[in-house]
Amino acid sequence: MYETYWRFDFKPFENTPDPKFLYYSPKHEEALMRLLYAAREHKQGAILTGEYGSGKTLVSRVLLQDLASDDRFQTVLIVNPKLSNKELLKEILFQIGEQNIASSNDALELLHQLERRLKESIAQRKKTVFIIDEAQILEEKELEELRLLLNFQNQEEFLMTMILIGQSDLKRRVNSIEPLKQRLALQYHLNTLGLEETREYINHRLGIVGRREPIFTPGAYGLIHEGAQGTPRKINNVCDYALLIGFSKKAQQIGVEIVEDCLYDLGFIEKKIEKKTSATPKKTRARKTQTNGGLQPAPLNTEEEQHGEDSRHFEEGERGIEGFRRDDTITHRRVKTP
Repeated sequence: MYETYWRFDFKPFENTPDPKFLYYSPKHEEALMRLLYAAREHKQGAILTGEYGSGKTLVSRVLLQDLASDDRFQTVLIVNPKLSNKELLKEILFQIGEQNIASSNDALELLHQLERRLKESIAQRKKTVFIIDEAQILEEKELEELRLLLNFQNQEEFLMTMILIGQSDLKRRVNSIEPLKQRLALQYHLNTLGLEETREYINHRLGIVGRREPIFTPGAYGLIHEGAQGTPRKINNVCDYALLIGFSKKAQQIGVEIVEDCLYDLGFIEKKIEKKTSATPKKTRARKTQTNGGLQPAPLNTEEEQHGEDSRHFEEGERGIEGFRRDDTITHRRVKTP
């Protein structure tokens, strides 16, 4: 809707796990490196955790894209892990190309079929990487069943690498099962973005869609980071909404006022900035005007000119993100805590 106005090739802030949009912050680069190491070195397993919206799923899609370009790997992706044990085994067999999946509901028979298939893959020098997203919803019994799959191995190597991806609670659940913890020793927690990373993240996405000129003002970056708490998914929501509002207002840039309205509408802040009223008389300045009584000092247009000065402070940025202050004329902003 607003792509033509802002001169985008396509929308920059969609919350879809499109690998081309991955911003390689040090955190995301480290997460991807560890998962690639687990897969390429055929480790038994790994865990990637992070808060919702931190970019875990996007990292996993980049991993899958990388492995798909290498004939030595075959991958399995489970995005809905709440399957029964038999359904899970059948889904794995289906994704690795098994043509004659046992029609029987006997779990033991399915396990034997999977083991045979994995051994055939190893004989063909093809490694299997098994990724489960949203794994934090798995109960202890289901995690125990996954542990049994990690027992598939021959004398030289493991028959598959298992990667679990989920929110922070996943790590606690896995670590409470000691045998599983030992098999999934390679772990990494993906933290949210810092202020400078947020600025680079936004500009990276704008660059992907063909926009080179800046759109967001320096003060807007800090406000977006504060309101979205450095979470990529929230940053996407704020920026997408801000671009829509900017388009509707025919704005040339996205400044702090538009961002603040978006944060309030999205529920990321509790209260918008309010200007304080003052009983002090208006200041006067030396400029004089002609009146019937002679030359008199003209009143300073304090509201208009002070607002311009306030905006200048915001546009210059660097006033901190712990509640911006406009020359003592506005109240501090309170940000919701999750």
